[in-house]
Amino acid sequence: MRANQFVVSKSVFPDGWLSERRNGVTATQVAKAATEKGLEQAVYDYQSEHVEPDNAWMKFGRDMEPVIARIVHRKFDILPNDWLLRHADNPHHLATPDGLSLDHNFISEIKTSGRDFEEVQVPLQYRRQVQWQLHVTGAEACLFVWMLRIEIQGVFAPAWWEPKHLWIEKDDDMIGTLVEVADELWRRVNHG
Repeated sequence: MRANQFVVSKSVFPDGWLSERRNGVTATQVAKAATEKGLEQAVYDYQSEHVEPDNAWMKFGRDMEPVIARIVHRKFDILPNDWLLRHADNPHHLATPDGLSLDHNFISEIKTSGRDFEEVQVPLQYRRQVQWQLHVTGAEACLFVWMLRIEIQGVFAPAWWEPKHLWIEKDDDMIGTLVEVADELWRRVNHG
């Protein structure tokens, strides 16, 4: 397999990053499209340029992600990443993993949540996102990292000093299914 391609940085060219995401299927889109109802919604979102409204939960996540990414880099040698990557063999398969090791063998995915994933299983939507990112990057495993969000006197704060983590290995069966989903989503977006 040829090396995947770095397309554009979200922090340097945010408008270009958003624009390039429209040239294929991202981890968020394929995770949503994995059910028939979700596929219909993903096509609608793509065609309507639907943008989710910002909220306090999203702001907390944006504020915490760079802090968590530095911890991941220090402890696991996975560098922070905000580059949109294109799969080496399919230009419509796109992903922006939160972290990427120099050898591209490992990625990271950072989440902030109101739930502790050790008490419940990592949601299927997140597992699908991770598997898609593993597909696009060619990595073997993902360090899934999360920080519990709590509310203190009306303000969100981290529940722990450092985030928790677990490793998610590549699942070729799930990836095969997601490739089919992505190809169908891309076909519907382009051909109705």
